[in-house]
Amino acid sequence: MEDISEVLNQKAAKDQAAQRSVAVSKVLEPEIDLGTLLCFDSNDFDTKQLRSDQESYLANETRDNVQLLINKLFELPMKTEEGYMYVDLPEPRYNIPREKPLPAPKALTKWQKFAIEKGIKKTPKPKKSWDDILQKWVPAYGYKKAAAEKEKDWILEVPGNAADPNIDLFAQKREAKKERVAKNEYQRLRNIAASRKIKVPTVGLPPLEGTLHSSQLKTAVDVARISTASVGKFQQKLKKEDLSQKKSIPGLKKEKVPAKSMKEEKQSSLQILESINNKKPKFNLEKAANKAIHAEESQRFRAKQDGDKKKGGRGRSKSSFKRPTANTGKRLGKQKGGHKRR
Repeated sequence: MEDISEVLNQKAAKDQAAQRSVAVSKVLEPEIDLGTLLCFDSNDFDTKQLRSDQESYLANETRDNVQLLINKLFELPMKTEEGYMYVDLPEPRYNIPREKPLPAPKALTKWQKFAIEKGIKKTPKPKKSWDDILQKWVPAYGYKKAAAEKEKDWILEVPGNAADPNIDLFAQKREAKKERVAKNEYQRLRNIAASRKIKVPTVGLPPLEGTLHSSQLKTAVDVARISTASVGKFQQKLKKEDLSQKKSIPGLKKEKVPAKSMKEEKQSSLQILESINNKKPKFNLEKAANKAIHAEESQRFRAKQDGDKKKGGRGRSKSSFKRPTANTGKRLGKQKGGHKRR
């Protein structure tokens, strides 16, 4: 049998080791932020222990820092609720960056905005209601609701002011229900698009009297173009269509331009620079010299004419010079000879 004193000594050693594990001492007190449960230890590593056994050394350092953090948590006032103990963490001192941004609040629908403005509170509706005609409980929605309405409205009264008394009121009622369902679905999709900031294409033009404006006709053309299975991708262009109109077509996605390499980017930049330089006016040296010589000669001629006028001479104008005709010499020779023909 083991000696009792030896067993007691082992137990005392374990208790002392446990107490030492709770009390952690360091040269520099680590900085602890309980709001974010952050512990910043600025003490230097022991190089010898780190090189000898890296895993165990880092594990011990981490354990000590976590123990210091837990000790600080136990210093906060404890609260008990329903048999559970907890503490309230203080405000954090450090702003830890998030991996992703905070989720944006969900956009309100038109009805929710209207209800907030008017102060309408949402009241839960009962799932079933009592029908006095059928004398039974009818669900608020579902196939049983439709069957109950069909059972209740098995006959419809033709109004006295009806334009056509032979019209099918049941078919008219079905069409009205289809329109309501389509309108509700369209409003639901618009709410989803508004929450995701997606531009919803228009569905057409309102009926207007007289001639339409050019902007309204343009909208009608754009709507007709994208009303295809390919959303206007393979639609033929008009003759006088401006390329800038492609941006204003609603619902048409922009084509993604693939990324260029460095060589292609450099070549495109050089082409742009060359096109800019080509637009500048080019200086023609020969043409400029001829123009200067002509201006100088014309100035000399005018100066000479002015000098002749000052001396008293009359300068001959261009109108005073008469060019001889082609047959003038022959006629003069015949007159000298004295022969005349009659």
